[in-house]
Amino acid sequence: MNLFEYKDLINDKPMHIATVRRDNNPNLSVASDVRVIDNDKIIISVNEMINTQNNIENNPNVVLTVFDKDWNGLRMFGKAKFYFDGKYYDFCQNTFFANNETTPFGATKPKGAMVIEITKVEEFK
Repeated sequence: MNLFEYKDLINDKPMHIATVRRDNNPNLSVASDVRVIDNDKIIISVNEMINTQNNIENNPNVVLTVFDKDWNGLRMFGKAKFYFDGKYYDFCQNTFFANNETTPFGATKPKGAMVIEITKVEEFK
């Protein structure tokens, strides 16, 4: 698999992130500060996502969906991990907040970085 083949669809586009809570109920979040960083890895700048973070600490399995205006897209399965410092955090700071951006929630720097190792990709049209 080579996620760079899909970078135009993935990078900086709104993406759904599905996780499972401890009580086995689903949780759905949306992120837009997203980039492909390796053949099998995506990074997401985390600004809120408290429930998502808690769910991933309990169960790292996630499903991501992204699609274009014509509803062509991807369903990606993988395992997620949060980082609160180091190279992934620095990547988010330097990529998504380099020009003093402020999120809709008022954040001026990322809370953390979520890196997802993608194990399966399904295309849909």
